[in-house]
Amino acid sequence: MLNRNNLSKIGIGTWGIGGLVNKDPNNDDKKQLTALQFMFENGMNFVEAGMWPADGHSVFLTSQAFKNSKVPREKVFLTQTVYQFTAENISDVDKELQSYTKLFDTDYVDALQFSIIIIKKLGYEKLVDLLKKYLSDGRIRYVSVTNSDLSFLRKFHQEFGNKLFAHEVGYNFEIRENEEFGITGYARDNGILNVVFQPLRRNRTAPKNYPLLVELAQKYKKTQNQIILNWLVSKGFLPITKSDNISHIKEHLASFDFSLEQKDFERIEGFRVQGYQSPKIDWYRDGDGTPIDQLSNVFDNLVKKD
Repeated sequence: MLNRNNLSKIGIGTWGIGGLVNKDPNNDDKKQLTALQFMFENGMNFVEAGMWPADGHSVFLTSQAFKNSKVPREKVFLTQTVYQFTAENISDVDKELQSYTKLFDTDYVDALQFSIIIIKKLGYEKLVDLLKKYLSDGRIRYVSVTNSDLSFLRKFHQEFGNKLFAHEVGYNFEIRENEEFGITGYARDNGILNVVFQPLRRNRTAPKNYPLLVELAQKYKKTQNQIILNWLVSKGFLPITKSDNISHIKEHLASFDFSLEQKDFERIEGFRVQGYQSPKIDWYRDGDGTPIDQLSNVFDNLVKKD
């Protein structure tokens, strides 16, 4: 079975597979199946998916591609995210876990992942008891969280210790809040994997042609996206990417055949977007501020124009 030491450098994200919130009746299932199978067959062995996106069609396509790839189950790390939009009560968690494992034809998931919003909704004590039961009976190997503030990450880590596998966060070249709040540092220092969604901001970063990225891409003879992915992995992060374009997948996989010089790594570390005004964060979606998971989506509106 996989652990932190034998995961691929980048993982498979599934938002946009099969549709977005709802299943897309015009979705090109065949194209996405082919792309997903290519990812599995080319060593991408970390997968994050949930039953809410695309009305479950996202998980269906991902599971079918996994079966088509013939990669052994123990060679893939499956993270299942449970969302507040579909789990109304604690029993719904059990139903979603059953549906997910049935689709992947397995009797366990490697990590069951929750945001602090759904944990609050379902009840902390009830959910902790359920997760400890799952850990005990082998239905899950680990627990993971996503979009957590620092205080709750500490609390969950104290609860589960080395069974807290990962914290999935939004982080990229332009958005650094999770690091500035000390969240990614706490995870790193305590053996919790920093999994990064929107590492390329859905390809909205490279078209801006930031001079630093342009310079480094020319220096290393790589694309700007490859520079970003290499930097993130150099930090010990695991970025997850979604693409149904084989050439883009190949580009992502070719991001790690070079090493950034320390001085260039430090220049990226020190980079901040001029004019970006970090907003107040609404951690629990109470309506006061910007939800932490939406920073990459609203970033362009938060940059002060000259």
